[in-house]
Amino acid sequence: MLKVLHVAETIKGGVATVLRQLLSDRSEERELYCLVPDAHRKELHEFDNENALFFKRSGRDVKSLLSLLVNYIRFIKQHRPEIIHIHSSFAGVVCRSVLPFVYLWYRPKVVYCPHAFSFIMNVSEKKKKIYSLIERTLLTFTDRVVCTSRYEMNEAIKWGIKESKCKVVYNGIPAPKASDSETHEALCEDEIKILYVGRFDYQKGFDVLLQVANRLPAGMHITAIGDVVHADESPPPHENISYLGWLDYRLIVPHFNNSTLLLMPSRWESFGLVAVEAQSFGLPVVASRCSSLPEVVDEGRTGFLFETENVDEIISILNSKTKNDWKSMHQSCIDYYSDKFTSKIMLKEINRLYNELM
Repeated sequence: MLKVLHVAETIKGGVATVLRQLLSDRSEERELYCLVPDAHRKELHEFDNENALFFKRSGRDVKSLLSLLVNYIRFIKQHRPEIIHIHSSFAGVVCRSVLPFVYLWYRPKVVYCPHAFSFIMNVSEKKKKIYSLIERTLLTFTDRVVCTSRYEMNEAIKWGIKESKCKVVYNGIPAPKASDSETHEALCEDEIKILYVGRFDYQKGFDVLLQVANRLPAGMHITAIGDVVHADESPPPHENISYLGWLDYRLIVPHFNNSTLLLMPSRWESFGLVAVEAQSFGLPVVASRCSSLPEVVDEGRTGFLFETENVDEIISILNSKTKNDWKSMHQSCIDYYSDKFTSKIMLKEINRLYNELM
């Protein structure tokens, strides 16, 4: 039976969503293991079993990365997994850098998914060159790089990653349960309810959201699920925004059901998982025309795109649509999700990749 080890330095957010599905896959005979931070253990849900291994993580410090490395080497020496599937860039550096020594006793196949290359971020050209140099160097010890969008793959190729080693696999999510798809719209039925889900930071365009709130037309209100990055900060109070903090997925579901649209003013994304989650509930998306988001939103059918940071364009879109216009997109959103972004489609592509490597 094929042994697969999934390794991640952190599994908060989208990485956790994807990892849970990979660990739940029973479509083929696989012996599935994972090595993740003990602090994120609850993110595994029902997959916290004897095949789940943990390392001590207090942050992105030397001690935590050393703990990851020690537990990683211990596991592969004992179990010799045929495939090592590494998630995100920090784990990618740590786990691939020791592979020359691992190759002295056995040769596993290595799959690496950065879940957003560091060089697609809005950083200086100098930093992008350093990040791409690291990725190109470690490519020697990588059999396949999984990119979560065509945009990410094109950026990888532009920065010197061999196209022959890249494969696009869109992230998928499980379909909502029937009980989760019930709408319970109550007061203010004519109000256009705008939902925002994500960190309150520069990448996610939280400052753009605040500018939108300042100019929000009457009859509209924003619900923001998420929080600031630094514990000593707090989001500015605003009469047009209700802050709910971070919520478990089951508590976000009612907002997917009862909101009018999702607003994603991100400056960059490698995929845009929350847009897919929203569409799986039939919720249209208004998003930046940047990075991978044009692949995730079918413009005019499941939502609309605006030029990054263009508040005027966002307000124009909001002003030009009635609540019924947004409701008319409901089924198209569900169909688009079903055609491209289901868990089944993602797992099929990952299994095909594994089989190709073996």
